[in-house]
Amino acid sequence: MAEEEKKVGSKDRISEKQRFSYIGFDVFPGKPKDLFKSEAEKEKLTKALLEKRSSSDTLRESCTLLGDRVSFGEKLILTVASLMIVAALFLPWYSAYNEVVEEVNQQEIEQPVATVADSLNDSTSVVLGATEENGLVDKGVKEAVDETGTVAQTEEGAAPPDQIGNESGGEELLHSYVAKKKVHKEYDNLSGIGVFASLGSVGSMVFSSGFIVIITGVLFLVYTLLCIALPAYSLYGLYGSKGDSDKQALALKKIVKLNWIPVILFVITLFLSFLGGNYGFDPTTYYSSLGDSYGPGVFLGSLSWGVFVSMAGFILIAVKGVEI
Repeated sequence: MAEEEKKVGSKDRISEKQRFSYIGFDVFPGKPKDLFKSEAEKEKLTKALLEKRSSSDTLRESCTLLGDRVSFGEKLILTVASLMIVAALFLPWYSAYNEVVEEVNQQEIEQPVATVADSLNDSTSVVLGATEENGLVDKGVKEAVDETGTVAQTEEGAAPPDQIGNESGGEELLHSYVAKKKVHKEYDNLSGIGVFASLGSVGSMVFSSGFIVIITGVLFLVYTLLCIALPAYSLYGLYGSKGDSDKQALALKKIVKLNWIPVILFVITLFLSFLGGNYGFDPTTYYSSLGDSYGPGVFLGSLSWGVFVSMAGFILIAVKGVEI
């Protein structure tokens, strides 16, 4: 009874299609064909196999582990980035400006101003117009008015109105002009390599200021030195290291990781600028862009594009080190 259940169960579990088919029995039954087409082919393949075994190589010829750890393209990128950092030292790194105010005079404009004589003439013409209509103007007065254009005074020794007008110039002219202010900025730039030549002038002002300004100056001086040391060290690791490809790649990987140091220094100086600081000199006598005190606006405004070119080179080398 148990044997019958066992037979039924095995048939249900494994079908004919799921059963193993053995070569030489179920598959290709009978005598197998020759593996080699000819005796010459057999000797050739056998010889190649024996040579492979005698070389003690455990990897295939096309294995990716046998390829270069650092490709030609990666070497080219690292070389260009290193040279770019060195070239950035000769570009403007720091920039400051003074605001120069110029007054531009417009063309003078003459504006006539009404005088007492003008207003008297206007009043007389109005009065005469009103009295002539009523017939109240005397003939002599009318003639006097026609000759002078103004009412003559009847008192002895009084000067006529036209004489008064001549004495006052008849009409007064005011000469006026509009002054406009034109502001332009005069920039002074300093290269990265020029910092060493300016340590006596610019350095004395920086190192006589507050603690934050001094620390920022020291960190940027270290940053400038790294722009010389790290590219040279990276090129040495790229072309001068010894050993097989694995050892060279591992040594280069350790070297290029050091290029994160300048990036970290820049982030630290940016953070310190938010703490602020005081100057040890009067900034208005030098550059108006320095403001009254040190801060992030002064820090970012004083940096020129040479710093950011070197920063891009450091980041490019450091990121390539992750891929090795």
